[in-house]
Amino acid sequence: MSHTKIRSRSQFMGAIFLLLFFAVIYRFYTLQVVEASWYQERAQAMYERERVLEAERGSIFDRNHNILAKEVKAYTVIAILDQNVSNHVKDPQATAEQLAPILDMSQEQLYQLLTQKDRQQVELRPGGWKIDAQKMEAIRELELEGITFREETRRYYPNHTFASHILGFVDLDGEARMGLELELDKYLRGEKGLVKYKQDLKGNRLISGTETVEYPKDGHDVYLTIDQRIQLFVEQALDEVYREYRPEKMTVIVSDPHTGQILAMSNRPSFDPNNYSSITNYWNDAVSYAFEPGSTFKVITFAAAIEEGIYNGHETFQSGSYAVPGKIIRDHNRQGWGTITFLEGMQKSSNVASVILGYERMEKEVFYHYIDRFGFGKLTGIDLPGEHPGYVISLEEARPVDLAAMTFGQGGLMVTPIQQIQAINVIANGGKLMKPYVIDSIYDPNSDKVVLQNKPTVVDPQVVSPQTAKQMRDILETVVTDGIGTNFHIDGYQVAGKTGTAQKAENGRYVRGKYIHSFVGFAPKDDPKLSVFVAIDSPQVDQYYLGGAAVAKVFKYVMENSLQYLNVTREIEEVSAADIEAEWPTVGDYRRLFVENGRKKGEQDGFDVHILGQENEITEQYPTPGTPMPEGSRLYLIAGEVRHVETPDMTGWSLKEVLDWASVTRMKVRAEGHGYVTAQNVSPGVRLRPGSELQVTLEPKFDGR
Repeated sequence: MSHTKIRSRSQFMGAIFLLLFFAVIYRFYTLQVVEASWYQERAQAMYERERVLEAERGSIFDRNHNILAKEVKAYTVIAILDQNVSNHVKDPQATAEQLAPILDMSQEQLYQLLTQKDRQQVELRPGGWKIDAQKMEAIRELELEGITFREETRRYYPNHTFASHILGFVDLDGEARMGLELELDKYLRGEKGLVKYKQDLKGNRLISGTETVEYPKDGHDVYLTIDQRIQLFVEQALDEVYREYRPEKMTVIVSDPHTGQILAMSNRPSFDPNNYSSITNYWNDAVSYAFEPGSTFKVITFAAAIEEGIYNGHETFQSGSYAVPGKIIRDHNRQGWGTITFLEGMQKSSNVASVILGYERMEKEVFYHYIDRFGFGKLTGIDLPGEHPGYVISLEEARPVDLAAMTFGQGGLMVTPIQQIQAINVIANGGKLMKPYVIDSIYDPNSDKVVLQNKPTVVDPQVVSPQTAKQMRDILETVVTDGIGTNFHIDGYQVAGKTGTAQKAENGRYVRGKYIHSFVGFAPKDDPKLSVFVAIDSPQVDQYYLGGAAVAKVFKYVMENSLQYLNVTREIEEVSAADIEAEWPTVGDYRRLFVENGRKKGEQDGFDVHILGQENEITEQYPTPGTPMPEGSRLYLIAGEVRHVETPDMTGWSLKEVLDWASVTRMKVRAEGHGYVTAQNVSPGVRLRPGSELQVTLEPKFDGR
């Protein structure tokens, strides 16, 4: 080979190496300078991860801190279908057959889920979506191949069909859908947190690589004015009457007339918020349903007449009918009762009496003034969603027949149950219009502060004078003792109130044979502790006037049991109550005594001593020291934590005694009937854990009279 060829080849090879060198330099430059940021981002994406930290939704409590809604653990059933995983579903048919009755799903539906192609795993929805621990354990005991669980949380309502239209519900996706759950969602839901961390190439978390943690903020807790026990009485009464009379709707409200606090509220039909697919009515009829009130509105007419000085209870009038332009107004019995007094007119619920007072003798502007002052035709402002303002025909539009019919609650006005309870509270509390409310307070556990505290609000300090309110209370008592409302009498308690029966209107026309029966009242008359409104829409009765019996059944059960629960003494027991109580022994202080010493001392003091707990020293007692109590009464001495309780024989116990026992032992009690215990579903001596449920049946004691 010549030198020339060698030189040429050497130059060619040198040029190639030189090009390669510059190519390497250029690539190095682009990696270090041009693409460095891009590769850095890719590396971070590979090694950095973040995970959401869920906040716990706040709980809802009643006035005594009993839980009405809370977050609980839930489990979603997962089926592993990937055949590369050793633990996968190998027999879909057999698995579907065993899961179907537990998950309340058909075998066909489950089989389709378990045989899906190109799926590594599948959730067994809807039946296996967020099930409770009991179902989860039942499935786990089957030891099915390929079936596992993912732990989650869900909203739980321990009392089921209980104040459901107040509470509303949160669905399985965690979305608030109605009621206070939706109205207060911004308080209840909390704020999610976030944790960012690094991992290695295998996906293992690098503990030393944690960068930031933003801790979640749990939701606020909400405390209501609702009293769980009074609410229970309402639910039980509604259930019984709903089964017996099958009405279209029912509503009950219980209130403290002095503060406006709502102690109980419920409707029928109702629903279990744990199973929200059963909802047929999303509206809370207690605040959303407007209807013609009928004769309960006569309370407003008579109170206005007294305040204006045009009522004289001893004055007489001719009952039966009254002519107004365009119509003849008749009493509900069509022929009236002859010449009667205006007091008898209220007792017999005479339409003519109301027309004379509110239409003939009162200027229409004055009548409208009192309608407005009592809160009709506008929102009460209650802190519940969906309130309806009702309806009052304008003064300009009202014809004489409208004005006349309005005096006895028909024609040109429609009212809501919450307006009715607000109005009767004016009479019960001495003349003040109080704003009703159901939210007592909202507490932030993150800051340990109360962020909202409601207090009684006086909307109008004097709708009528205290003297007028007192006179109306006396009149309304005679409605129950001597008038049309004798079905609402309760032995030992002065009940005052007014019945109402209004023909139901739909699409602007009255419906033949359909009536809304109602009663609004309070007790005791001279010092009202509770006001109660009951409305029953179209109960199935042979004659329309028999619907009042259904209303009375609900009212009496709720009022009597609630007054007993509140320790409101019957009048028949008050005759010598002070003398009797003075002779009662007072409960001593048995705390910090050894159990046996406390038992002996309690028995020496004349009490029936019951020991709860397993410690040696008494830590709590019920009743508290210094309480006067008849000899032989039950005294509960608690020694440390109560892990189990032996069920006593409750035969002959009053409802109050049962509820006292339940409160001390932290048991749940469902009571049917009223009076004294005649049966219980758990035999005496059976050991129960706190939180267990006991059902008792009560019947009145008859003395043969």
